[in-house]
Amino acid sequence: MFFSIVPGLRAARKIGLAEERQKEGDTRGVMRACSEALGILENQRVDLERPWCRSAASQALWGYCRAAIELGLASDVADVLARWRKHYLLWINSPISPQEADYLKWIEQLSRRSHTT
Repeated sequence: MFFSIVPGLRAARKIGLAEERQKEGDTRGVMRACSEALGILENQRVDLERPWCRSAASQALWGYCRAAIELGLASDVADVLARWRKHYLLWINSPISPQEADYLKWIEQLSRRSHTT
């Protein structure tokens, strides 16, 4: 558990940075910050079932995909969704908040659309 606290906080800082970049209209900055958050959380020692890590992962994945789509980087979206699919499919039936439910539903719809195109 302890190992998940520090990475969770680092990921949360990156998500905060992504939100700042979004307000500035810097879509590439949003994508980069969300990518960095996901990179932090992908460490095998991070327990993604800890609420703070899971919440950060859902939000970063959603932010990354939105930014990548806006930039026309569909192949990047497909790669990230493939890496995270096993995680978000576990979470989709038991979201920890209404916001996470919305993120996960949107992510899964996006994943399904990318598999049919």
